[in-house]
This record gives sequence, C-alpha cells and structure tokens, in this order.
Amino acid sequence: MNDILVDVLLSIFGGFILTTISLIIFQVVSYHPYSRPIVPIFFQSISVFLGLVIIILIDGKEISISSQWTSILESSLILGITDIMRILPLFYVLMLYFLFIASIRTPLESPLLELLESE
Repeated sequence: MNDILVDVLLSIFGGFILTTISLIIFQVVSYHPYSRPIVPIFFQSISVFLGLVIIILIDGKEISISSQWTSILESSLILGITDIMRILPLFYVLMLYFLFIASIRTPLESPLLELLESE
C-alpha cells in the first residue's frame, strides 16, 4: 500500500481510538445512580480493540499473543493526538470567522419584545 495512504489511515484510526477512550473515561466519570454505562463501555471497548486490530493489519504486523498491544496503542494514540493538534489551528480560524459573522449580524426584531415594552 502507498505510504501516504497508510499514514492517513493510521492517523484516522488513532484519532478514532483516542476519541473512543475519551468517551469511555466520560462514561466512567459521569456515573450517577440512574445511568447504565455497562453496555456503552462494552461496545466502546470492543471498538478500541477493533481499531487496534485494524491498525495492526494496516501496519502489516502479525497478530499474535506476543505482539505488544500496549506499544501499538501508545503509538496510535500519539499519532492521533499529534494529528489533532495539527488540525486545530484550522478549526480556530473557522471558529473566529463564524464568531465574527455572528457579531456583525443585526438581531431580528421580535414582536414579543415589542409587546413586552408596550406594557
């Protein structure tokens, strides 16, 4: 496979695993008596495992008991974090643009406000 395509796929799956682990942490931290986080945490854990398997298959390494899953998970998370940090300035520029557009827009006149002022 093309090296650039492999890097892009590894970045995508690394970001996916990072997001899924963040959701698992959110489910655990936001526990309250009425929540049932067992099923979402189970499926999120399966998706992290499947993401790891896909990364191993893309990388071309053999899946075995002796393969170091933690080092693969660590490298994919680092790759996901660095790629998210590379994309963030673009999102900051877009956010500033939309905030600027929202700040120069004039608010619409509401008939309910006119009724409130007339009383």
